[in-house]
Amino acid sequence: MKTLLRQVLAVLFLTWALSGMGAVHAAEPRTALVIGNADYSFAPLANSVNDAVAIAKALNKAGFDVILQTDASRDAMTKAIRDFGDKLKATGGVGMFYYAGHGVQIKGENYLLPVSGDLPDEAAVKRQAITLSEAVEVMSGAHNGLNIVVLDACRNNPLSGATKGLSRIDSNASLFVSYSTSPGAVALDGEGANSPYTKYLANAIETPALNLEETFKRTLKGVYQETDGQQTPWISSSFFGDFVFVAGNGAAAGAKPAQIAATSSIGKVLAQSIARTGPARRISGVYRVTGTNPNGSTYSGMVAITPEDGQVRFTWWIGKDVFTGVGEFAGKMLVVNWGDKHPVVYSFGSTEILDGEWADGSAAEKLTLYSRVAQKPSQLREGTYSVAGGNPNGTTYEGTVAISRQGRKYALSWRVGADSYRGVGELSGNVLTVDWGDTTPVVYALMDDGSLNGLWAGGRGSEHLTYLPGQ
Repeated sequence: MKTLLRQVLAVLFLTWALSGMGAVHAAEPRTALVIGNADYSFAPLANSVNDAVAIAKALNKAGFDVILQTDASRDAMTKAIRDFGDKLKATGGVGMFYYAGHGVQIKGENYLLPVSGDLPDEAAVKRQAITLSEAVEVMSGAHNGLNIVVLDACRNNPLSGATKGLSRIDSNASLFVSYSTSPGAVALDGEGANSPYTKYLANAIETPALNLEETFKRTLKGVYQETDGQQTPWISSSFFGDFVFVAGNGAAAGAKPAQIAATSSIGKVLAQSIARTGPARRISGVYRVTGTNPNGSTYSGMVAITPEDGQVRFTWWIGKDVFTGVGEFAGKMLVVNWGDKHPVVYSFGSTEILDGEWADGSAAEKLTLYSRVAQKPSQLREGTYSVAGGNPNGTTYEGTVAISRQGRKYALSWRVGADSYRGVGELSGNVLTVDWGDTTPVVYALMDDGSLNGLWAGGRGSEHLTYLPGQ
């Protein structure tokens, strides 16, 4: 009776909520499956059904045809996923799967728990639960333009001995994935009617003119700030099209993502490069950096970005300090964890500039591309190069540099006028970092033509090396 009453109230509330508003018309079909499970006998949740209703309401406003399931059994979840997949195949367009409730991972597989049975053990979960891959597979099988997967399903772990939190799933060019917290971490259920994650996501979805990345960026920042850094949503995608939930201020909510991806400001060349090499390699290079600290002071320096297992490795040189971090892609957005409790969230409409902000909003940073690296892994040629450089004081210089390989590193020997310098460099992801005895290294981008563009003196000096055949 309790379960039936909860389901009836949820449906009545959703019907009332949607009747008072007109769904935004979108040119492309939009279909969503929203599941909220709360009435578990072994570990009830306070807000999952409320969260599902809130997201269903927001998605209806954004023009989605919503399939809503609350306190669903395994059979009900299986049927809803099947119906969802059939509709996506028939209509195409944009698909979104949202789940709130208990979720656990067992040996890397994510299981979404229906509301049935007693406290589950591993065997029961494998037998009774729904795998996340089932929902992802029906979406992928539709071959539509964009699929969004959202999981607010890591609140606590009712399964004794199971790994805490959920495991990450790989995204692709048509799949945008967001978890309410980082893989392996636990999210908070919240004190109000909704979880912190769903509260901010529903609000962002309903806000006109926000693109996909900005919608989830606002969600990330809101959750991070409300939980005082205890919870950081995880986002991953290599979708580089433009999608807007609710149109406004000239935003094109009705264009198909596949078409936008080819005609957006990123351009066809960038889209083709992303498809061939991935976004990590596309933005790799050497950048100048300027930023503002939480106390209002400013700083400048240089940054190298290199690919690392589908992610990107950041190395900052700020004054005498060196910082490193690893970034996760979320379309035209990067979330970079760098050891501090505040990750940096970068947005970029092109790959020339990355605008960053700490997740708590206390500091900002701007990266301006100095030189992109070669798109394919390249060999650094040994031999003599001509040198043309600029000093921090604005004067210029010329000379030569000899480069020779020594094991896994490179030896560099400069002749600039009457002066000579020596350094040892290491090549990683087509970025050559050379320690030459100064406070900061020279950081070169290895180019497609074999030349090198470098920054030194914390980005205030620059240098270009051109290979001299036969010397």
